[in-house]
Amino acid sequence: MKKAIVFILGFLITGCAPQTAKRPTQDEMNKTVPVCASQKQCDTAWSATRQWINQNCGMKIQNYSADYIETYNSVGGDTKLACQVNKNTQPDGSSVILIRLSCGNMFGCIPDQYQSVINFNNYVSDAINKAAPIKIGIMTYMADKNGKIVENPSYSTGLIIESVTSGGIASKSGVIANDILVNIGSDRIRTQYDITSAMEKYHSGDKVVFKVIRAGSEVNLDINL
Repeated sequence: MKKAIVFILGFLITGCAPQTAKRPTQDEMNKTVPVCASQKQCDTAWSATRQWINQNCGMKIQNYSADYIETYNSVGGDTKLACQVNKNTQPDGSSVILIRLSCGNMFGCIPDQYQSVINFNNYVSDAINKAAPIKIGIMTYMADKNGKIVENPSYSTGLIIESVTSGGIASKSGVIANDILVNIGSDRIRTQYDITSAMEKYHSGDKVVFKVIRAGSEVNLDINL
């Protein structure tokens, strides 16, 4: 999923700091961008976003919606941070949360806007991780019935399992690479949003049936969480 979002990130920061100041941390900012993959996760992330803004941005919130938060601008040489945050929905149903920071001072902001982006990303990502379902040790992408990776959910038959972590829950339960996951229990699976929402229903110690397409045939696998 990180592969799919890296191309849309662009510049997260506005300001007058030298270009050389951006380079050491731009990769880190890109790598730490928060991504939520269910309604529960995204609600948690958006609540954490507002909390961080209230605690760290120097300007008050003037616009707030389900996918956009904006503070008043920092003007007149003010070093206080002004913040804008967008929650952008991706084709697989997940959402990327991007923050833009600026201030009215040409010499820089207080606190530093570059480090503040990383702090924001880590704060919101930590909140998302606390709301995440049990990790079973698989990497998945949307795919058609032949296992070809697709970008459009309309063409997705299920999630192809690109890799399985050795010794993880999925590995111990017989899941293998190139299986196409199509059902978790009674829930139909086509996107990352589907799998995360389905797995949120289960807890450690539960047993759930994964239906996969393997070599053209449907196979049911008992997954012990």
